[in-house]
Amino acid sequence: MTFPIESYSSFGEDRLILKFLAKQPAGFYVDVGAHAPIDYSNTYALYQRGWRGLAIDQDPDEIAAFKRTRPEDTALQLAIGSKPGKVTLHLFNDRSMNTVDEMVYAKTLANPRKHHQGDILVERNTLAAVLAEHVPAGRTVDFMNVDCEGVDLDVLRSNDWARFHPKLLAVEDLDLDLERVVESKIFRYLRPLGYRLVSHLHYTSLYRLS
Repeated sequence: MTFPIESYSSFGEDRLILKFLAKQPAGFYVDVGAHAPIDYSNTYALYQRGWRGLAIDQDPDEIAAFKRTRPEDTALQLAIGSKPGKVTLHLFNDRSMNTVDEMVYAKTLANPRKHHQGDILVERNTLAAVLAEHVPAGRTVDFMNVDCEGVDLDVLRSNDWARFHPKLLAVEDLDLDLERVVESKIFRYLRPLGYRLVSHLHYTSLYRLS
């Protein structure tokens, strides 16, 4: 069986993810801030190879697209964070920039190419609670992708790492400086959990269990 070699990710992340997971022909992923089912996706290449998983995004339109395009995934319209409840989602013409983070919202508003298209209220829950409900019994989360426009660390903090501890983790880190990696809050959070930084592509950091 042959597979296409093109990348669906923003910066080729999926090619490196496939390399790290090459010895595992199929598995289960969790994609938090999944955005679109194909374009800019770090999990679509895995889906093509028989992987299945959980896609979570705040945008109802994107979740509807997931349900049409990737029907064998479980797609949930939710915000993820440490404080459950209603939260305001700021929508932009570039839907990949949708955010619940006020600082990212203000920064995006200042970009003349990004146009605010209104706000909606969305439900927010912890990652631990969502995974406990939706990861099938007996399943291991093999890969996790977190891309949540400014709240990625809060998403990570809301997980139950004793129960859901993927061997490979991709996370957007807008503050990581390769010359001062240890200053990254995400790096400092993940290191005691047993993760080793193995690559950084533009904004995406890849971590493997040590």
